[in-house]
Amino acid sequence: MKLRNKFEIQDSQYEFPYHYIPHFDKNGTPSLMRKLNWGFDYLCYQRHIREKVSEINPRSVLEVGCGDGYFIGNLPTSIPVRVGCDLSERAIAFARAFHPNCQFSASDVGELGEKFDIVAAIEVLEHIPDDLIASFFCKLSERLEENGRIVLSVPTTVIPLNKKHYRHYTLDLLEKQLGQSGAMLEIIEHEYIYNKPIWFDFFKRTFDNRLFSFELKPFMRLAWNCVWKKNRYANGQNGYHLVAIIGKAKK
Repeated sequence: MKLRNKFEIQDSQYEFPYHYIPHFDKNGTPSLMRKLNWGFDYLCYQRHIREKVSEINPRSVLEVGCGDGYFIGNLPTSIPVRVGCDLSERAIAFARAFHPNCQFSASDVGELGEKFDIVAAIEVLEHIPDDLIASFFCKLSERLEENGRIVLSVPTTVIPLNKKHYRHYTLDLLEKQLGQSGAMLEIIEHEYIYNKPIWFDFFKRTFDNRLFSFELKPFMRLAWNCVWKKNRYANGQNGYHLVAIIGKAKK
């Protein structure tokens, strides 16, 4: 019994592979933390889109291009069906390990047969070649229930083009690609999310530079609250992400 209890304690701690946090960097210097330089940006649009999905109150959600399952896995467990698909078998292996209560498939969305209340594509469209955009929209539409919604986000042209991306977006470009796809979809609403705080560069230089990195919890809470309240919403001139709710066009 004692052995089992100890195992259960250990097993419950495998929510995150914490053994990989302490590591040696490329220069052989030990580090006890890992960091994501665009973490505030990431947390902001991820949390915002989760709230949008929750407001719709779906019974089923499919995330296309789910990667390691962070978004779909962190949706409310009150959503009965949460499914993620991605072409990367490596990413899906992470997703299954992190989120065993969701269903994951290492496959193209076109290989799935079910329909869903929401089909999400979070920062995916920019990874798709131009000649496959139309078929991608058609595949999303095919997985959608009649009154369902596609929840889509893309990086905007406010951000310099990432070498992993084919393009960044304006609303005009998204509407053009959607119209040319033949998928009979239309944008119902859109908004721009996250504009970089004016203090962010100072924050980086002071607390996260080549010499040291540290986090003071009260300050981090203050910084996050500021971002969420003042920098969450943006416009076409300063917004880092375009979020669109898309539905089937009325016949």
